[in-house]
Amino acid sequence: MIALVLAFGALALRHRSTEPGTDPERRAAPPEPPDSETLLLPGYDPSPAGFEMTDPADATAETITAHLVLEEGAVRTGGNVGLSFDARELASPLWNSESSNLSLTLSELDRPVLRFGGNGVDRKMWWTSSNEPAPDWAEVTVRPEDLERVAAVADKVDAQVTIALDLGHDDPYRAADMAAHAQEAFSERLVAVAIGNEPNGFFHANQPQLAVRDTNWGPEAYQASLTEYSAAIEETAPGLPVAGPGAYDAPWWRAFAESGIPNQRALSLHWYPLWDCEGPASSIANPTVEDLTSPAIRERARHVIGMGADIADQHDLPLWLEETGPTSCPGTNDTSRTHAQALWTVDYVMTATELGVERTAFHSTLQACQGGAPMSPICARGPHEDAGPIVAGRTSYLALMMLGNLPDGQVLTPSVSGDGTVMVHGVVADDGSLALVIVDMRDPADVGTAVAVQVSAPSGLGGVVPTMWQLSEGSRLTGEALASTESRLAAPADVTDESAGERLAPAEPLTLTSEPGSVTVLRLEVTDTSSAGPSDGGERRPDAAPEDRPVATVPSGQRNIVRVRCTMDRYL
Repeated sequence: MIALVLAFGALALRHRSTEPGTDPERRAAPPEPPDSETLLLPGYDPSPAGFEMTDPADATAETITAHLVLEEGAVRTGGNVGLSFDARELASPLWNSESSNLSLTLSELDRPVLRFGGNGVDRKMWWTSSNEPAPDWAEVTVRPEDLERVAAVADKVDAQVTIALDLGHDDPYRAADMAAHAQEAFSERLVAVAIGNEPNGFFHANQPQLAVRDTNWGPEAYQASLTEYSAAIEETAPGLPVAGPGAYDAPWWRAFAESGIPNQRALSLHWYPLWDCEGPASSIANPTVEDLTSPAIRERARHVIGMGADIADQHDLPLWLEETGPTSCPGTNDTSRTHAQALWTVDYVMTATELGVERTAFHSTLQACQGGAPMSPICARGPHEDAGPIVAGRTSYLALMMLGNLPDGQVLTPSVSGDGTVMVHGVVADDGSLALVIVDMRDPADVGTAVAVQVSAPSGLGGVVPTMWQLSEGSRLTGEALASTESRLAAPADVTDESAGERLAPAEPLTLTSEPGSVTVLRLEVTDTSSAGPSDGGERRPDAAPEDRPVATVPSGQRNIVRVRCTMDRYL
């Protein structure tokens, strides 16, 4: 009887759908989802048919060789990359809004880190939990309900959060009140608060418009403020971890590390490598595509971040890069929203992680795509005067998504031949599989040929280690030119060409190819394991790179990579 009813219903529906004046295909089409349920990620292909590479025999350039080693204490990957926002964004109506796709967009990252600070926290943000009227200097008021809305998003996207407190107005008990409400709202997701943002810029001759202190301000005065604020926080939010100093100047890193305040969670630094806004042609820090993709900028990152790693090691603190991006120069410039920015983002995160950085946040905004901050990985699609609730990802957001596809594991230390324009990074996953990240900074507008990359099996794994890996999956980030304003990213897919199943073993290097202007991420699954002894990886030791080639290398001892004492430049 039920079957007859269903059959009759089906016939009736078929009859109605074929009545004159109706289009069966049009009637069957599902309605378009609202913008709040739509991902706006230009250039992203979530379902590629497969992954293919150029045959190494067709690569005409000199082969790049790469050696990878697992160093003791290597930083873990997974859930360690995300976005930094100005603290004023805490009051944005986009957080946990049914009319916004912000939560959906952030969910495309892997357990993202979220950080709130920026110049606004010490100058333009007013916190109140009792609805006091805001002072004249306040641009935005943040209340407990704002923190709760952001916390709801953090729950949805599985994020870890840090929040900077207002140090600029010298009100420790108001800051402590905000810390206590943040602790209540975010619970375990709040991994630390910071006392102020870039205190080294509270009085700076080159930035008088940002001054919130006078000539008496310095590292010692900062330490005194830390002590006062820390005591207030401990009273209202006992045990709450504190990270700092969130600065770009080494003496201030030491000032925080040596302050003696309780509950120190991490040493945090800020750095924008292209800071020389109107620099001479001889500078390597001009906000240009050429400087952004130069191997020299990677070496500079190793130097600067390496100094932070050295200080963190000396004080047994983790190292966080809580605010970063390509450039701190105001306005738009040649690197804005380019494919070069996407390539640099992947290489920079991997380099920083190799140096010991456990958490990296790229400074971002919820302002309009047109007229808002040009370097932000995301932006709102509406007009500048009314940006609206719908956000989109830019080229560098695709890069962050690609990084989110890396497996949970430990980062490997690379030694790579060549001039540094092609770099190889690696991750050994918790299950023993490998992820290889090949970053090719050659401009596809000028170079049309692939390069062969020969990768040796990683050393230093110790214990029960894989003795054979097999190529299984790949993903690629590409663009027409380094200066292009578009990038394309294909989600990971099975390798479908003749390279599928290619193997990597200790005595059997694997030769791959890299295309100009691309990031290629490859996954190699374990096919065989054995127990390692001192001669085959029981001791963690780097492989020697070929002596007859120039080498772009990260020395062993990641957290002790640079022990330099030098005169500080603008960002040191």
